[in-house]
Amino acid sequence: MKIEVKQEAKLLDFVLNHFPQVSVTKAKKMILYNCFSMAGASLKSFEYVLHKGDTIEYQKYSGGEHIAREKRNISVLYEDREIILIYKLSNQSVMEYKDKKNDTLFSMTKSYLKKKYHKNDLYLIFAPQKDESGICLFAKNRMVKNWLDKQKDSFKFTISAIVENPLKHKNDKIHFDVTNNNGIYSLAKKEEKNIESVILQYSTIEDLSIGEENYFYINIVQTGDKPYLNRFLLNEIGNPVYGDNTFHSQKQGNKLLRYCVYCMEFLRPSTNKKLKIETTLPKNFTLLTIPAKKIDKK
Repeated sequence: MKIEVKQEAKLLDFVLNHFPQVSVTKAKKMILYNCFSMAGASLKSFEYVLHKGDTIEYQKYSGGEHIAREKRNISVLYEDREIILIYKLSNQSVMEYKDKKNDTLFSMTKSYLKKKYHKNDLYLIFAPQKDESGICLFAKNRMVKNWLDKQKDSFKFTISAIVENPLKHKNDKIHFDVTNNNGIYSLAKKEEKNIESVILQYSTIEDLSIGEENYFYINIVQTGDKPYLNRFLLNEIGNPVYGDNTFHSQKQGNKLLRYCVYCMEFLRPSTNKKLKIETTLPKNFTLLTIPAKKIDKK
């Protein structure tokens, strides 16, 4: 059965509205048991954002032993035969380290695929930095990895951040000339070589100021995979990201970084058509009193 989405909503809310007779627990099971898909890809996250005009395919769950292999400790946002997108928590390691080999997002995703499909191939295409949260993209085979790597400059990201101090403009698009030395950015001087022109584009969503302290919730649009660039530029204009110990001149201690890559747009390998994956922000994103050690799991 095909269902057209009438208004933007999280997947769980959409299921509850369309199937009012089911409980929240039953609706969650319907999602986890692959009852909903879009363009041939399984939708498995309660927080996946559907947009008006999307067509959802519903198939009643008929049981089966394969559900035992669906158990996982990762948040799968979207999955098809070529790619899988996972939600990453702030301060969660993605790739393997000697002391974290079995707890990384990569190893847990690999384990999930091995249990479900008996396949072991997995390649990281994009992930937020360790102290950031948001969407990670993995390829399920090397051919897809190579294809996606060639498209990375055209990837579009929408990022939510909370910044300090009043912004000069509510919405802005600022051009900078920078140098990039192995991932370390600096504002370029006229006589320097290998100067790169970059853009910081943001819009203000909400004023979160508390007393005399000014905080602003903004959305940033970024094209291409440019680690740390937005955080560097925001610090340069006097609006560092809340909890940013990497660029803020005044170290912020044990604060949870408020920087989340919540939307990705790129071409789907099998169809060469634009795919937009969007999720909701962590529930504690706008609460500025929570230290980094107390992270809500999603």
